Amino acid sequence: MQKIFEAWKNRKQIMEGLKNSLIRKSYIEAIASDRYKICKDCNKKDDTGKECVVLGTQPCCSLCGCSLSLKTRSLSSECPAGKWQALITEEDEDQLENYK
Repeated sequence: MQKIFEAWKNRKQIMEGLKNSLIRKSYIEAIASDRYKICKDCNKKDDTGKECVVLGTQPCCSLCGCSLSLKTRSLSSECPAGKWQALITEEDEDQLENYK
C-alpha cells in the first residue's frame, strides 16, 4: 500500500516518463539508456513484477515500485537508492510544460 501512495505522490514524474516514452527525443533516450544500465545491475530491479505498483510494467524498482521504462525517462526523477540523480526539479518541469 505504501508504494501506491508513493506512486500517487510522484504522479507528475510518472506522467513525464510516460510522455517521454511516447514522444521520444534522442537526448532523453540517451539519459534513459545510461540510467537503465545502472538499474540493470542493481539488486533492487524486479523482473518478476511482484514489486511493481502497476502489474505488467516490469522491470520495475522494488524500492518504489515504478516501471523502469518510465522512471528512467523522467528527468525530474531520481533513483531511490541514490545511484542517479534528477536532472531538473519538478518546478522546472512545470515551467517547461507551461512554456509554449
